[in-house]
Amino acid sequence: MKKLLCLMMAVLLACSFTACRDNKPSQYQDFADNYTDRLPDNAEDGLTLHAFNWTYNQIRENLENIANAGFKNVLTMPVQQPKSGGSAWWAFYQPLSFSIGDKSSLGSKDDLVALCREAEKYNICILADIVANHMATTDDEGKEEDGTPTVMAAVADYEPVLYANRNEDTDGNGVTFHHNKNAKGSGAETQYYPYGNLPDLNTANPYVQGRILSLLEECIDAGIDGFRFDAAKHIETSQDPDYASDFWENTVGKAKEYYKKKTGKNLYVYGEILNSPANRPLSYYTSMMLVTDDGFASQYKSAVSKKDPNMILNATLKVDDATKLIAWVESHDEYVSSNTHYTPIRIAKYWAVIAAKKGLGGLYLARPTDGLEVGKIGSYAYESERVAVSNRFHNRFYDAESYESVDGTCYVVEKIGNNDQGVLIINLGDITPQKTVEVAVPHMESGNYYDALTGNKVVVDKGVAKVMFDSNGVAVITRSRDIHPQLTISERDCSFTDDLEVTMNAKNYDEGYYWFNNDKAGKTDISAETTLHMKDHVSDSKVDLHVYLRKGINVFEQTFTYKKMETVEGRFNVLNLDPSYLNGDYELYIWSWLPGKWSKDYEIRDGVMLVDTTGMTGFLIAIFPKGYEITNLNEWDSNVIKQSADIKDDVLRSGFVDMSGF
Repeated sequence: MKKLLCLMMAVLLACSFTACRDNKPSQYQDFADNYTDRLPDNAEDGLTLHAFNWTYNQIRENLENIANAGFKNVLTMPVQQPKSGGSAWWAFYQPLSFSIGDKSSLGSKDDLVALCREAEKYNICILADIVANHMATTDDEGKEEDGTPTVMAAVADYEPVLYANRNEDTDGNGVTFHHNKNAKGSGAETQYYPYGNLPDLNTANPYVQGRILSLLEECIDAGIDGFRFDAAKHIETSQDPDYASDFWENTVGKAKEYYKKKTGKNLYVYGEILNSPANRPLSYYTSMMLVTDDGFASQYKSAVSKKDPNMILNATLKVDDATKLIAWVESHDEYVSSNTHYTPIRIAKYWAVIAAKKGLGGLYLARPTDGLEVGKIGSYAYESERVAVSNRFHNRFYDAESYESVDGTCYVVEKIGNNDQGVLIINLGDITPQKTVEVAVPHMESGNYYDALTGNKVVVDKGVAKVMFDSNGVAVITRSRDIHPQLTISERDCSFTDDLEVTMNAKNYDEGYYWFNNDKAGKTDISAETTLHMKDHVSDSKVDLHVYLRKGINVFEQTFTYKKMETVEGRFNVLNLDPSYLNGDYELYIWSWLPGKWSKDYEIRDGVMLVDTTGMTGFLIAIFPKGYEITNLNEWDSNVIKQSADIKDDVLRSGFVDMSGF
């Protein structure tokens, strides 16, 4: 009899649990919800967009979209005067100066100031990349007698004291570059830079420290709200066992005081520390700044293929305090050195983990073009709703209690704040369209919630959420019903000659239309997919395409501009060159890659450079001082002031290039 009673009780308990998980939940009313999307007040509480290879003006023109995508901070390229004017991304990591660059392909100091002022309107903080460990070298082989790299002579134009004292103390300011190639202990990492042939600054030298502090203060005066320090691991701390110095106290420490006095806020600073510093703990750096955690995402990147959410749950950080770290899915170094890349959709899935991790700073790479051109935006994936919903979730709950768990194939992050709750779920299993999946959310209050990406209602009943995942398996669930309209567009803000076909895809909108130029009266209702031909809408040699979408209270409104170019047939047309390059203020040379040779084999006609590219695989344009003559036309000349990116492949085949901004 006792066995029968026990069996009956077990069946009843099982049925009760099944009813909780499988039966229709109780009907709930929507929560009262007055939340509106907004960026955090402080840089340290937000996420960062790395505007890799963008000019200052390009960042400024895209600030509204950046804010709408939920990024609080934008990281620029290094702001110092770059080698060769910044013709390639790596040239910015070989600076000539410790002042804001005056001949940089990023733009002028005035452009940077204008960017910072405009960013304030959107509550966005601009972060400047700083290279303080090393400076520009002559070439990959140039060495001093002691085997240390040769400092590029152009440094003398901007930093005469640093250059004059590079090998010996000539004027009482001390030797300004390290000559300790064989230093041992922690000095092996801080006295000689092992990556590339780059001269390592003597960061213990008070004059060097003063020049770097001057740069930081100049940036703060321009409106900069924070800094990234390149190669921070290779600069010693005051606690190092070997070759210690007060560099960080006299630069970052004083800059923090300067910024606090000027703004009343805390300066946001992080240092690039890949792997971990040798012979010293990470705490030597984290006492002064945030540091990068390059290993966090790498621990769970295979979780998707293995369908194992525990790989995400068990991924560890460099230090226990997440607020000391900034992580990424991919860095610019990883991107440019890799032959394979994850799709933007996969990146968005990995990014959701970083955005949801309590206290962790996140850096999202705006990918460059395939040719890594400076001054061209390679990808607008940062704007996609798959990224934006995770950013908005982060901003909404950055100071809420966070609970991570796994249920089946799902990784779950619950956020419990004051009178607000939400949950981000990543389903690594197979997704069946229109199928509801039950996911345990034990901390969530029962009620109606909504997926920010699809708009689907998600009912939470007694600690279980019924979720219908989209194809990517990510659900960002809050109490807000309003979702954002979405637009993808095949081409934007570019030039064309005969015609340009542009395809727009729109979804999640109640109202949508587009119009050309100033003819808003002639607006046309947008469809899910719309194909347009720009040649049919040219006015004053350009086309302005205006698009408006609305979903509830959320509005997408943007203008895309396309330039109609007139070209000369039979020659390659270099359009919109700066007139100062053509009027005799400089010497203008072409370097062709096959064969490797300098020449002036071009014609200037009505402000257009016409080049005969017969037999060329590609070329670049280089600017030299007025009157300068290249003596050896078959070797690269490092006296170049500024050089363009390589013009090759599809650009060469198109017959023209728009050099606006060079």
